[in-house]
Amino acid sequence: MASDRLKSLVGLCAAPLTIALSLPPTAFADTPSWNGEYAITFMVGPKSGTSMAVGDPEVQHTDTYGFRSSCTSGKCVATIVSGPPPSNPTVPQPVQFTWDGSAWTQVSDFQWDCMMPDTTIQWSPARSTVHYTPQPNGTLAGVMHTDILSGPCQGWIEMDMTAERA
Repeated sequence: MASDRLKSLVGLCAAPLTIALSLPPTAFADTPSWNGEYAITFMVGPKSGTSMAVGDPEVQHTDTYGFRSSCTSGKCVATIVSGPPPSNPTVPQPVQFTWDGSAWTQVSDFQWDCMMPDTTIQWSPARSTVHYTPQPNGTLAGVMHTDILSGPCQGWIEMDMTAERA
């Protein structure tokens, strides 16, 4: 189930990367866009945090997502329009990221699927904030921070991600 949680969060993280990678870093000063297909790599390095879920085994993996962005009234939004669906059915759809002037950001409330030692799942409320920041080499560096609000996995988890044009 740890892999399922990761895939759910992958969708949350993928969109901002796609938009940022389609443009040179200077393009963000004017009208940012995140269009095209991007390879999002999850679990770049170890997880950190206070939740017991930090100890769940995870494997680095990459999925490809399509992004489409639009800017209206000074607000730029990138939406994931193709790619694998989240494995967690409680992740709100569509996954959208908003440009905050320096990163593509997405906040989501959902139910965390906490894997118990006996392999049963206990669902707990959670909130994730994902930031993808454009890098000088054209990739995006992502960080997903999740607060698990109650239950046996209560605490926080952070994991790094990357995105690059597919």
